[in-house]
Amino acid sequence: MKFIPHFFMFCSLISLTACVSQPAEEVDFDQQSAAKARVELALGYLSQQNLDATKQNLDKAMSYAPDYYLVHSAFAYFYQQQGNVAQAREAYLKAIKLDDKQGDVHNNYGTFLCSQGEFQTAYEQFDLAMTSPNYYRQADSLENKALCALSENNQTVYQQSKQALEKMDAERAKKLK
Repeated sequence: MKFIPHFFMFCSLISLTACVSQPAEEVDFDQQSAAKARVELALGYLSQQNLDATKQNLDKAMSYAPDYYLVHSAFAYFYQQQGNVAQAREAYLKAIKLDDKQGDVHNNYGTFLCSQGEFQTAYEQFDLAMTSPNYYRQADSLENKALCALSENNQTVYQQSKQALEKMDAERAKKLK
């Protein structure tokens, strides 16, 4: 009878020792990739108007990569959709501060500024977007600049933007007023 409890105790000690003596595998966790995945998930939830899930995923993205421009840009868009102008502006500025070479952020910030009636600053953001390295949506920024100029009723900027867009995408330019 005493053999069984001692045998189990012996086996337990052996198994514990084996667990301790084996080196733990290091798990590579790319925080920026994880944050990007959470941002994409959040934007999907936002398109479905699931605000709780959107915020939860954005918060998780922020916990993974608090200095990643994309997380702040996504928060800016989230706040913009909620009508939180001050928070949206702050998040856009933070995203630009973290990486001022992201054309998408400049373009989106320009659109935000235009909606706030800050036309000149919006035009500057569209121009920064178009000159950003590795930004391939110049036509989007030109179209946004033209539409912003229409909002302001600024025919000079509108015509300049439309003419530049015609050189890049004539069909798209024809669809403008």
